[in-house]
Amino acid sequence: MNQNKTFISHCDHIQAQYGITIPQIIQNYFVRFSDESTNIYYQALKNADDFKIFYTKEFVEFVITQSISVKTDSKILQNMLNEGNYEYSPLEKQFVSNHIDFSFLNECLNKFKTIPFYIGIFTFKTCGGEEFLIINGDKTGYVAGRSQDHVERIEVDDTIITYQKIDFIKKLLFE
Repeated sequence: MNQNKTFISHCDHIQAQYGITIPQIIQNYFVRFSDESTNIYYQALKNADDFKIFYTKEFVEFVITQSISVKTDSKILQNMLNEGNYEYSPLEKQFVSNHIDFSFLNECLNKFKTIPFYIGIFTFKTCGGEEFLIINGDKTGYVAGRSQDHVERIEVDDTIITYQKIDFIKKLLFE
């Protein structure tokens, strides 16, 4: 199989199995790499089974506002958002869990009109954190970093929620 078809078949497999779509601009760039390439981004995308979502500030504010109107307990909401980072299914396009009821968060997701979160493909651990390649929205192709304790606090009325903050480090040039 030639290298063009190899990377495309990896992307097709990832789409079918996980629902993760590798954007065309990224596919067009990495299709030139051999399957044995040691490029960290190529290797991460080739497997792409280790991903995380990072909420946008606007989505968290929207969720808080919605929770106030239906009187959702802030501790339950905080737990839902924390666990949602790991329970989003791109294949089902919703939060899915056997242990947590995500119906409220899924309802918010369906109502929210812009990008609710960025999807990051894990690339490697850093000293005190992790690095991800963002594959959706206006930050497609950006390398983003996070540390475990880098959170942002949002307060709406008397409801205070924290969420995992990421820093967009650099944009990869796909030329």
